[in-house]
Amino acid sequence: MVFPRRGCTTCKRRRIKCDVVRPVCGRCQKATRDCVWDQNEEAGLLFKSENAFAQGKPRRPWKSREREDAADDTQAPDVAPLSPMSLSVGEDDVFRFWADNFLFREDEIPEFARDSVYYTLTYRDRAKPGSSLCLAVSAYSHASYGRAMQVDEKIVDAERLFAKSILIMQSEIHEPTQDNIDELLVTTMLMAYYENVMYGDERHLVREREATLSMESHVVGARFWEDVCHHEGAAGLLKLRQQREWTPNLPLDRAVRRQLIRTCILRGIPVAPWLLNGAHFGEEGPVLEFDSIMVRVAALRARSLCLFLPKSHRFSDQPHPGDIAAEARELSTALDSWSQDIPDDWNFSTRPDPTPGLTFDGLAHVYANYGHTAVWSRYRAVHMVVNSIRKRALTRLEQCSAQAVSAKLEQDICLEKTALLATDLCRGASFFLSTPLAVAQDPTSTRTIKIGDNVVQTNDEVVPKLGTLLAWPLSLAANTDGVPEPQRRWLKSKLKSAADSMGDAILTIITEQSDFRF
Repeated sequence: MVFPRRGCTTCKRRRIKCDVVRPVCGRCQKATRDCVWDQNEEAGLLFKSENAFAQGKPRRPWKSREREDAADDTQAPDVAPLSPMSLSVGEDDVFRFWADNFLFREDEIPEFARDSVYYTLTYRDRAKPGSSLCLAVSAYSHASYGRAMQVDEKIVDAERLFAKSILIMQSEIHEPTQDNIDELLVTTMLMAYYENVMYGDERHLVREREATLSMESHVVGARFWEDVCHHEGAAGLLKLRQQREWTPNLPLDRAVRRQLIRTCILRGIPVAPWLLNGAHFGEEGPVLEFDSIMVRVAALRARSLCLFLPKSHRFSDQPHPGDIAAEARELSTALDSWSQDIPDDWNFSTRPDPTPGLTFDGLAHVYANYGHTAVWSRYRAVHMVVNSIRKRALTRLEQCSAQAVSAKLEQDICLEKTALLATDLCRGASFFLSTPLAVAQDPTSTRTIKIGDNVVQTNDEVVPKLGTLLAWPLSLAANTDGVPEPQRRWLKSKLKSAADSMGDAILTIITEQSDFRF
């Protein structure tokens, strides 16, 4: 049993502390807002099983009943659309909903773009009933279904299943073997996904009450990582496999490692030594080249965090801004070279698209598949981050009068490049968006998108499985300094669409708060 935060629903929706003064609280009175109270909330101490957001209740109005009814009347496509099921759905229905909407099929995504969740079904089928993996899959699928369909019963089931999974995992991980380490890796990464869906908002509220003015809390999303150890656990399992010289599972290890590197960039920490060399994990070709750049970007971001500190907090042993600017310039050159030397089958075309709201400027990029789109999106996002770091370092150098002129010229180059990359990212992101079937732009109309050989009908602008590819680059780009405001707004709106369809609490917060700066 928990004690949820009290206050009016208006303050809760805005994520600010309410003074609980009725009928109009001080916050709403000061902001001239309608002060709305939950009619079931009593004046005394409130007891609930969990807060409303963790139970799947939305922050904004959900789809209308007419929209849901229309979805029920639609003929089922090859992949099940995100449409409501009966409230009495069983375990198999919940799992099928999750698998259809959140997992890629083999023909839908190339190996170099798969993440650890792709391998869930393989190891779930091999696992013993009642294992931590089976329970984690059930917990995550129930959470995803409960959040998407607003079914509180499934949220409660998810909490119960996850608690059991944690208990069993604690015993299993003390005795890792060559035979079970793959299962442990998949389980650990699933738990991280579950935490994002279910408890992101809870962590946010706790950190907000205990907020500090530290640099980390506003630059690297520190409040999101304080109680999250799943990715660190996965990194430890990969290290253990190397230390004990167990036979590697390269496809799974690569998928986990790629996710860990992206997390390092978000957190502003360097990649662990045993994860540095992608060739040891079987990366090759343009994927290996880009992988090595990503590792360098993580190191540069970690070194550049000192640039966010006020002058009074800087120390002589911190990297010199000139060195950071030079390193960023080298990385930008490496990224340019990577994009110019890419194989022909990785290239894309640009075409006009008049569909309202589907593109930023009426132009869209077309790629061979969603894997290529994902890598190109990551390329543009990290290139924008590198340019932002370079500009920030040059701003520090500009304080030295002898270098002010040259530093200002380089800053202008960085801003121009960032704007071009942001526009290209918008055009590439359009490839992930579903197309409305209705001629008029109607937010309640059914949409369609082709994934592999399957045509998906959905009510979402971004279907969940594509949202997993779009979320990371858009999280970076929408929070990178120097991005022109029109591109930033467009990217944030698509990130919000991805967060809504995935039911990802942390991702939703990222779209609304300034927890990251790049």
